[in-house]
Amino acid sequence: GQVWVPGNHRALELDTTARDTVDDARDYCLYHAPERDPALIDAFISAAPTMARAVEEHTPIRFTPMRSPDSFAEGPGGRLAGRNLEVAPVASGDFAPWQHWVWSPPYPAVLTNDEVTEHKLIFGGAPPMELIETRMEAAQVTLGVGLIVGLLQGCKAAGVELVRSCRVIELEQHAGQVVTVIVEYAGEARRLKVRRGVVLATGGFEHDRNLADRLLDLPDPQPATPPVSSGDGLRLAARAGAMVGHLSESWCWPVKPATATWEGTDDAPRPEIIIAERALPHVIWVNPAGRRFVNEASHNCALSFPEIDPASNRSRNLPAYAVGDAQYRRAYALAGATPGDPVPDWVIQADTLSELAVAMGVDSDRLAATVAAFNQSVYAGHDAEFGRGSSAYDRHLGDPEAAHPNLGTIEEPPFFAMPVLPGLVGTKGGACTDAHGRVLDWEGRPIAGLFAAGNAAASVIGPGILSSGMTLGLALTWGWLAGTAAAKDKGGSGW
Repeated sequence: GQVWVPGNHRALELDTTARDTVDDARDYCLYHAPERDPALIDAFISAAPTMARAVEEHTPIRFTPMRSPDSFAEGPGGRLAGRNLEVAPVASGDFAPWQHWVWSPPYPAVLTNDEVTEHKLIFGGAPPMELIETRMEAAQVTLGVGLIVGLLQGCKAAGVELVRSCRVIELEQHAGQVVTVIVEYAGEARRLKVRRGVVLATGGFEHDRNLADRLLDLPDPQPATPPVSSGDGLRLAARAGAMVGHLSESWCWPVKPATATWEGTDDAPRPEIIIAERALPHVIWVNPAGRRFVNEASHNCALSFPEIDPASNRSRNLPAYAVGDAQYRRAYALAGATPGDPVPDWVIQADTLSELAVAMGVDSDRLAATVAAFNQSVYAGHDAEFGRGSSAYDRHLGDPEAAHPNLGTIEEPPFFAMPVLPGLVGTKGGACTDAHGRVLDWEGRPIAGLFAAGNAAASVIGPGILSSGMTLGLALTWGWLAGTAAAKDKGGSGW
């Protein structure tokens, strides 16, 4: 539910002297997304603050600034806090129970992100039960649930008719303009005339296995998103003559093996993203050679998964494992198990590193050498190989009460190895748009009546992630750009 909005109107609530500037935001985005279109980046930076104010004006949402840093806060234009916004607790109102409208997260959606961090809940800390009960009794929600429920309330207040289980299957064009939408509803096809335009906001294509395998550069991707992003927007745009871009990219993220399925489905696996087992002390990641291969705590650690070993033409870093020891288990959650609770059977455990290596299928001498080298870095207080813990982003995810937020020796048995899988929280490829959210054809001309936003559009930022909340920041901003452009369009065909 985090929304990255540089130059937002709430940031000064954290620090009245830390004023964000357009130049800083532009420098940050251009430096860390050097191959992207500067005009689209400028459009995002200019529109995002206006979007945030519009959301507050037309919905019950009130944004609060977060203390999370940019992924590269120390770099050009980076910020240590304030660019991320989240929703203050909002009443469910007419959308209670909200579970009828929104996929349930794997945790109670009643605490803010900053409260989750404060109480160390991701690491296995004790939840503030009194606060949770108070908000549940008031039917308040937070995080992504609060964002969606708040937006839905704004839609209803504006007179929007909400129709569910209604799948768009075709766009009809006349003289190059989208004039009709064909939908499947209640078992039959229906035609809807287009007045101002169609905004494709269908998400990406990560749940279409055929598309994911053919297009993504992430090997065997495991989506951590609800099983609804099946590429409908990509297909509709392509059939309408849209130019597409960045189809190989994704909002990639490491995930744990799925132990549950999404509610309402029989077989849609629901893997959980990895945070604790990559950023906390007493754990490292190793590849099939038994070597570390990335700064595990970095925001873009999953970009290392597609790397190919030229000698074998196979993935250099998969399968990957998070390797740690008893010190980690006493303090932090592992594979969803809090300290003291048994871990799932798919977590390998052994009394020695040699035995652990055999069970993992890696060279025992190499694993021992990797752990010894890491331990030396811990003693020195600096990760000499990958610099883990040297950035504000790394430390924000670490344990502030440990001797070092991100570094701790691995030396006390028993040891563990948890599989780390290549996952994603959305794809980045889709219809190319201009600075108004208008979908472009292969000549770079707007397709009349067709817009795209969110993961249905080719991402403005890439290939990596520049901050938490960037996916939603881009989605909301491009939705606002597309909506305002469509509202001004006088060339619609009428109902």
